[in-house]
Amino acid sequence: MKTITLIIVLQLIAFVVPAQQVPLTSQYMMNQYILNPAVAGTESFIPINLNIRNQWLNLEGAPVTQTLSSHAWLGKNIGIGGCFFNDVTGPTRRTGMSMSLAYHLRLNKDFTRMLSFGLGGVFFQRYVDIDKLTTAEPEDMSILNGFNNQLGQDANFGMLYSDYGKYHVGFSVLNLLESKKDLYNVSDEIKNPVSRAYYLHGAYYFDLGRLYGLEPSFLLQRQENTPIQVDLNLRFTYNKMFWFGGSYRMQDAFVLMFALDMKDFAIGYSYDLTMSEIRKHSQGSHEVNFIYRIFRKNAFNRLNTNKPHPLFS
Repeated sequence: MKTITLIIVLQLIAFVVPAQQVPLTSQYMMNQYILNPAVAGTESFIPINLNIRNQWLNLEGAPVTQTLSSHAWLGKNIGIGGCFFNDVTGPTRRTGMSMSLAYHLRLNKDFTRMLSFGLGGVFFQRYVDIDKLTTAEPEDMSILNGFNNQLGQDANFGMLYSDYGKYHVGFSVLNLLESKKDLYNVSDEIKNPVSRAYYLHGAYYFDLGRLYGLEPSFLLQRQENTPIQVDLNLRFTYNKMFWFGGSYRMQDAFVLMFALDMKDFAIGYSYDLTMSEIRKHSQGSHEVNFIYRIFRKNAFNRLNTNKPHPLFS
């Protein structure tokens, strides 16, 4: 019975951990930096971004993710950024931080158009809370001593071509090194690599007049050994203070979202209406995003111009 129980637990953990190596988010439009380290330093302010996501509400053990990130322009074509993250799925947790450095090539006189490259390091711990595991036998030693909670490290890389406030297209690779750690403390050799994740993303902003704007965007995501995931997004802006929109994540969910922008502070909310079989057990996913902007239009402003971002002016 011990062997059967351990096999079942290991299979469940092996399925859950790879699936949550790169946490899912619906509000990356408010924080492109979490997709691509090359974004670091591309704004004319320093955004401090807090994101909280509860996935698949009412489904026991469903993923809950928190991220806190920021990035800044340092001058001399350099940007830096950092992110703290905590991703919990059932008894498993992945907690850590990333730091990144970006280099921006000037493509026009006022530096509004650029080609950016970013590279970052990631440090994390994968942890299994055995107190949340139910075993066939109390205090089963094969479970109590069955896991290694180890520190890991990896790297991210990205490229971005952008025209400030108009459009951008980027490509990034997360978990570049595919760090290998043995999560299970068993006699047989079991390797648990962190799989690479590939992102291709882009957006274009249409100015529809003094008060209105329209921004279509897309995201193609692929983790190795998983199908390609495609997001198609559209958001409308009003008076640079409010936007609302929707997203279609193919074969997964429809997403409704809106945000209120008060220049220095913004808050966004999204609701994922699940379309997959999980909808039979869940009431969808909720996500809240907070942004606080500091050092607006000062020495950190790489532009030295009065040209504002159409969404965040």
